[in-house]
Amino acid sequence: MKKLHKLVFKTFFGPFLATLVISNFLLLMIWMVKYLEDIIGKGLDFSIIMEMIARGSLNQIPFSLPLAVLLSSTMTYGKLGETIELTAMKSLGVSLTKAMQPLFFFCFLLSVGAYYFTNDYLPYSNKKLGVLIGDITKTKPELMIPEGVFYSDLKGYTIRIGKKYEDKTIADVLIFDDSRDGQGGFVASDSGNLELSADGNFLILNLIDGNTYKRDKEKIKPGKLRRLPFVRNEFKNNRLVFDLSGFGFEKSDPNSRGKALKNMSNSDLLANRDSVFNSRYKESNKTLEYLTHSFMFREDTTFVTDTVTGYDFDKMVAKLNESDSSKQRIVYKVAKEFAGRAKARIMSTENSLKNTNIFINRHTAEIHKKYSMALACLIMFFIGAPFGAIVRKGGLGLPVVIGVLLFLLYYVVTTSMYKVVKKGDFDPIIGMWLSPIILTPIGIFLTYKATTDSDLFRIEVYKKFFARIFSRK
Repeated sequence: MKKLHKLVFKTFFGPFLATLVISNFLLLMIWMVKYLEDIIGKGLDFSIIMEMIARGSLNQIPFSLPLAVLLSSTMTYGKLGETIELTAMKSLGVSLTKAMQPLFFFCFLLSVGAYYFTNDYLPYSNKKLGVLIGDITKTKPELMIPEGVFYSDLKGYTIRIGKKYEDKTIADVLIFDDSRDGQGGFVASDSGNLELSADGNFLILNLIDGNTYKRDKEKIKPGKLRRLPFVRNEFKNNRLVFDLSGFGFEKSDPNSRGKALKNMSNSDLLANRDSVFNSRYKESNKTLEYLTHSFMFREDTTFVTDTVTGYDFDKMVAKLNESDSSKQRIVYKVAKEFAGRAKARIMSTENSLKNTNIFINRHTAEIHKKYSMALACLIMFFIGAPFGAIVRKGGLGLPVVIGVLLFLLYYVVTTSMYKVVKKGDFDPIIGMWLSPIILTPIGIFLTYKATTDSDLFRIEVYKKFFARIFSRK
């Protein structure tokens, strides 16, 4: 049995590590596409980019692990079947279930480890990743002032550059000084160039052949139109320096921001959900108490304050003198106003409870998502291993293609249901367990067929079947 275990593990770990790395890389590339515009042209340190890639890669592990288990187990038992190792094991009295035992225990431990990874470490990593992405998004690009646009991100100045060239020279420059509460002027120049200081904290504009215009004191004469004169100074060369110290990348404190659901462990999610449950219960009781004590009439038309006494509105109106229609109109008017206020309060509470239920569903979905994604490793093993044993084809062939299609089914259903559940349109528990519910019967069916030596996926069997039919004809 020790030799069997060594053979299975030796055949398994190579494809497992390879598919884990490749699948993680592909999922990471899909994820990175969303942030390319935020990274390019901002002069970020290589260490910052690598930290973002590393933490983004960790974030893809919960999805890449089931795919790696599925493909590697399919290739492992497919190769053992192709090299007649499985046949030799059965001749020695070793069943397929015993041949699957070593990898079953490995995948079980892998599922447990995957849960603790997504529950304990990944929230901390996601929290730092979210802060890092936020800081990168806020970072302003170096020398990325667009052409023909009034760029006002430089504090106190608005710049318009008519034309930019690859050698950092510029033409048709206008710079408006907004730093003096409307008392500044502007600079107009034919050409110049852009450069950064050595430490990158200052943007330097070297302007050539232009004029500076500064607003002079307003001259007011009685009976004359107001005049706002400008003083013009012509220059051959002018050098302007802008402070960029607030434009660079600065790391924020991860604890300074609120917690997102993906940044919380299950214990935190349960505690947070329980507090929301309590607040919903209190809000419902508060609204019920408000409606009961504010809109229940007594015979003297005062409101109930301590005890609840229901009253028949029609009976109260009937007691009024029919000839005194003014009192009836007053009663109906007051009742209509009270009913409108009660309706508004009920609708407000209903909307609040609806939002609260969506918030609770998101907590529940996040909790069950961690369990279902961890269990997916075991489910994928019970799909891949018997499938490979039935097909008896190792390597990158049709079994791998079918395995990828099954994983895509799992991936699409999981991500789609998570988005639907977050909107409150579906039960969170069923939504997060829908993929395992769909794939578990497939795994049970394939395991049964593999242990009974089924020829379900062997092409040769179907070829012989159709050959017999056509030969008879």
